[in-house]
Amino acid sequence: MARRPHLPLRRLEGSLERRKRPGFPSSPDRDHRVHGSKLQASLIELVSRKAQRNDPAEDPAIIIKITTNGYISEDGLAANGLTILAQRDDTATVALSMDRQLSQVRARSAQYTGDIPAGQKSATHAGFFDAIEEFSELDPSDRIGSALTRNGFDSLAAIPDGGTFLIDVELWDVDDEMLREIYIERVRVAAETHGGDFLSRYRGAGLFIARVRVPGAGLKALLAMNEVAWIDLPAQPDFAPDPAADMTIEVLPPLEPPPASSLCIGIIDSGIMAAHPILAGVVAGTFGVPDWLGVDDEKRHGTSVAALATYGSLSTHLDEQQLTPRFRIASAKVVDGNGRFDDDRTVADIIEEAIRRLHGEYGCRVINISLADNEHIVGGRPSNWAMVLDNLVRELGIIVVVSAGNVSDVSARLQNEGLAIYPEYLRDADNRLFEPASALNTLVVGSLAHSNGLMAGDEENVDVIALTSTHHPSPFSRSGPGFADSIKPDLVEHGGTAVWLGYASTLSADRPSCGVLTLNANYLQSLMTYRHGTSFAAPVAAFKVAMVLSEFPDRSANFIRALIGLSTDHPPALLDRVTVGTGRESYRHAGYGVADINLASASEDHRVVMAIEDSLPVDRFAVYEIPIPTDFQTVRGRRHIKVSLAFDPPVRNSRKEYAGIKMGYHLVRGKTRLSSCACVTSSRICPRSRSWRSIGKATW
Repeated sequence: MARRPHLPLRRLEGSLERRKRPGFPSSPDRDHRVHGSKLQASLIELVSRKAQRNDPAEDPAIIIKITTNGYISEDGLAANGLTILAQRDDTATVALSMDRQLSQVRARSAQYTGDIPAGQKSATHAGFFDAIEEFSELDPSDRIGSALTRNGFDSLAAIPDGGTFLIDVELWDVDDEMLREIYIERVRVAAETHGGDFLSRYRGAGLFIARVRVPGAGLKALLAMNEVAWIDLPAQPDFAPDPAADMTIEVLPPLEPPPASSLCIGIIDSGIMAAHPILAGVVAGTFGVPDWLGVDDEKRHGTSVAALATYGSLSTHLDEQQLTPRFRIASAKVVDGNGRFDDDRTVADIIEEAIRRLHGEYGCRVINISLADNEHIVGGRPSNWAMVLDNLVRELGIIVVVSAGNVSDVSARLQNEGLAIYPEYLRDADNRLFEPASALNTLVVGSLAHSNGLMAGDEENVDVIALTSTHHPSPFSRSGPGFADSIKPDLVEHGGTAVWLGYASTLSADRPSCGVLTLNANYLQSLMTYRHGTSFAAPVAAFKVAMVLSEFPDRSANFIRALIGLSTDHPPALLDRVTVGTGRESYRHAGYGVADINLASASEDHRVVMAIEDSLPVDRFAVYEIPIPTDFQTVRGRRHIKVSLAFDPPVRNSRKEYAGIKMGYHLVRGKTRLSSCACVTSSRICPRSRSWRSIGKATW
C-alpha cells in the first residue's frame, strides 16, 4: 500500500459562540430569619476560635469550610470577602478570609437575616446564603488522605501516639508569601515539638507541601491544624518482582548506535548501567535526583526499561542479526536500590527537577516514567504527582508516558475462587490504576500478554495452566477508569503474562515464556533477561511516540498525541476475551488499544488522515470540512470515521472539577458545501475555574 502524507483539515468558519445550557440548580427555599441567625452564630464561633488560638497578629487569615446545598460562585465568595481555596465535593467548599473578624460576610449575613426590602421577593443576598448549610472549620478526618485511610488510619482514634510516620503535609496554597511562610513554620514547630523532623518543602503550580517524619501524636496534631489541607503517605514506587530466568548471548550481532542528531528519550527510573555493551553509544547522559543517589541501576529496573525505549523490541533486532537502537537515552535516577524515593524530599519536587533537567539539558520531548505509586489508587482526587505531570506537559510541550501499575499477588484469591475470575478481577476497585495515572495530559500504558506463558514440556504437566492468550490483558495489569471515569489507560503494549502453577498454588511469571526480552542491568552475569510488568509495556509506547515525533519533528506534543490516539485499535483477541454486558470492558482494560506507528505516520490510498493544529477560545466553536469521497458513500462494506482531539490544559486538584474545561465535537452530514463537516467546541464547566479537561478519540 502506498504511503501518502497526511492532508490538512480545513476550517470553514471562525470562532463562533457556543449556545450555553442553563447553569446550576436553584438553592432550597429558606426561612431567612431562622437560617440567617444560624449562619451568624457559626461565623461568630469561628471568630472566637481564632482569638482563642492566640494566632500571631501578622496572621489575620481564617480558613472556613462552607457546606452547601446549591451553587455558590467564586464571584459570590469574593463579594463576601472570601477566596476559594478548594472544592472538596458537591457540598463542600474551603475558603480563606484575610479578615480575622469576618466583617464582610457577617455584615451581609445580617442584611440577609433582616427584613426583606420593599419591592423585593427575596431577602438581601438570598442567592448566596440560601445555598449555604453552615460555616465551620475542617474536621481532622477531612484532612486524612487516601493512602492513610487504606492503611487503616482513617480517623484520629485509629492513629497510635507512638510509631513513626513519614508523611506529606499539603498546606493551603494561599496567594500571600508571608502567610505561606507562617504556615510552613507552624508545621515545622508542630513536628519538632512532638519529637519529629521537618525534612523538606516544595512549592509548585497549585501545590505547597512539606515532608515530615513524626510519631503518631505529631500526625494527630498536624491533622488538627487549620492551615493543613491534606496529609497522606508519600508515593512509593511499584516494581514487578525480578525474574529468575534470563539469557546470555555469546556473540553479539553488529551494533550501530543512533546518530547524535537522533531524538533523546528521557527515562525517570532507578538509573541505568551505561556501560552495558548493548547500550554502547546510546546513553546521552545520566544524573541522580538528588545527586547522592548516583546514576547506576542498583534496583536493576531502569536499564531494562531504557532498552525497550530505544530498541522497541529487542527480540526483533536479534532475529534480524543487527542491533540498531533508534534513540538516545538520558537517565534520571530517582529511586535507590530498594526502589524508594528520597525520604527528605517530596515526590512532586523530585519528579519536577528530573523532568526539567531531562528537557533542559538533553532536549527530551518524550519522557517515560515506569514508576507507579502503590500507596495511592486513582480515585478521589488526582495526586500531587499527577498534577505536576499535567502542568509540566503543558508548560514544556512534552509527552510523558506513565505505566499503569501492577496488581499485587492474587494467588490466594485464585486458589479460593478459581481461575475463572480472570480477567474480571482486574476491574475490581482495589485493582484500579495506581497514581500518577490520574494525570489527564499523560499517556498511561497498561499491559497485554504477548503469549500464553507456556513452555515446551508444559503439555505433560496438568498443573501448569495458562490464563491468557496473545493480546489478552496481562494478569497483573491494573485497569481503569481514570479520574472522573475518563478512559485510562490510554494505550496498551505487550508487557508479559503469568501462568498458574497448581502444584505450588501460585500465579507465577518467573519463567522466560512469561516475560518480554530486554537488557539485564547485571550484564556481567548475563546480557539479557526476561521481565514482566506494565513497567516494560510503557517504554514500548514511548518508543512508538518517539517514532511518530521523528516523522513530525516540528509538530507539537498535542499533534503527536492526537495521531497516536487516531492510530489505535483493540486487537480482536482482546475483544473476544473481555467483552460482556455493555461491551465497553475493553476500554477499562486497554484504553483505546494498541498504537500503530505506520497508521500514525502516513496516510494510504484508502485511509486518509486530515489534521490541523488550531486554537479555540472558551465557549466558542469552529466548523471543519471533511470531504467524503463517493466510494465512501456508495461502496458496500464497513467504513468508519475516527476523530481525535488532544490539548493540554492547566489543572488544579484543589477544585471539585480537576478538569474545568472540556472539548467535544459533533459530526454533521449535509450541512455544508460538501457532504460532511465536524464541529469542535470548547466549554467551561466552572465559572472562572483554572481547571481544564482533555477529551480523547471516538469512533463511528
